[in-house]
Formats: sequence, C-alpha cells, structure tokens
Amino acid sequence: MAERFDSTSARLHAAAAGLFWNKGYAATTTRELAAVLGLQKASLYHHMESKEELLYDICVESLGNIRSAVEAAVEGVEDPLERVRALIRAHVVSMLMDKEKHATMLTEMRSLSEKRRREVIRLRDEYERLVRSVLAEAQEAGVLRDDLSAKQLALCLLNLMNWAIFWFRSGEELSPERLAEVFTTLFLEGAGTGGEASPEGRGGTR
Repeated sequence: MAERFDSTSARLHAAAAGLFWNKGYAATTTRELAAVLGLQKASLYHHMESKEELLYDICVESLGNIRSAVEAAVEGVEDPLERVRALIRAHVVSMLMDKEKHATMLTEMRSLSEKRRREVIRLRDEYERLVRSVLAEAQEAGVLRDDLSAKQLALCLLNLMNWAIFWFRSGEELSPERLAEVFTTLFLEGAGTGGEASPEGRGGTR
C-alpha cells in the first residue's frame, strides 16, 4: 500500500483525518476537504476515488505506521521485558505523532463498507497478534504474570495505550515519551512478576 501514500496524498490524509476526527466522517463533506486543501471540489477527485476510500486509506496508513514502528523497536531486542518496554514506547509515540489518523481509525472504522471494514479489522488483528506474541514471550520468560492469557494482557495494554488519544495534548505536562514511561510503569506494576524489575522503577515491580 506504500505507493498510495505519496506527498500529495499526505496533505489530503492529514486534512481529512483532522476533519473526520473533529466533525465526524458522516458530517464532513468533500467540499470542506477541498476548501482545506485550497482546491476546487472537482480537482479533489484527481487525488481520491471517494470519501470512503479516503477513510479506508487513513485506517490502513495508521495501522501500518504503528505496526512498522513497533516491529522496528523490538527487532534485535533479546530481553523479553525490554521488548515489552520497547513495544509500549514505540506504540505510544507513533500513535500520538499520528494522533488524528489513529483516532479516526479507532472511531470511524465502522463507517466503512463491509468489505473494507473487514480488511481493516484483519490488519488490526494482525497487529494485535504481534503485541500478543511479545507479551507471550515475556510470560514464558517468567517476567509477566501467567494467570491471565497473553490475549487478555494484550487487550488490556492496547486499551490503556490507545485511549490516550482522547485526552493527550502536546505541549502540556507529559510528552509522548514520558507518557510511554508512565504506561510502562502502570502496566508492568500490574502485569509483571518482579523477576526482572528495574531498580529505578522504569516500569518494573517491587
């Protein structure tokens, strides 16, 4: 899908995500999109087939970006607990850098046609399996509790991280990096076993 997201598309996706997030997908018109980009409405269709295709592309792009960030962050990290920390940091920072796109994916995916919605759900589920595999490895290493399944832990962690989009404001008390540290501490204080806890409290249990 990378070829779909050229420099022209990037401006369109950013503008659309902002409108979809602030006004809602259904309430946003193509006329408004064209106005934000300084284009005539007819010219807009040189860059997209339909408003729904635009929403679909934003959802795919959001999930692709966050998955790529997490895969790069955990690659080559052998310590299971450090892999969890790297996952949380990469997810939170990538999510908040793409806040409006990720929020649009989470809240407006239901507006897609059935076929496109199924495809986005498939991509979402693939990413969830990646998260689950990192947590399962940490469970096997004895550094995460095993009275809950890796799937349950993954759903709890994703819920903790994803819904920061509704209240996080850049430039305020927490940076994305600092928020990731806070989430790491909260998750590992509840889910960790303490076997490999950080003495500085960077997310380990005591």
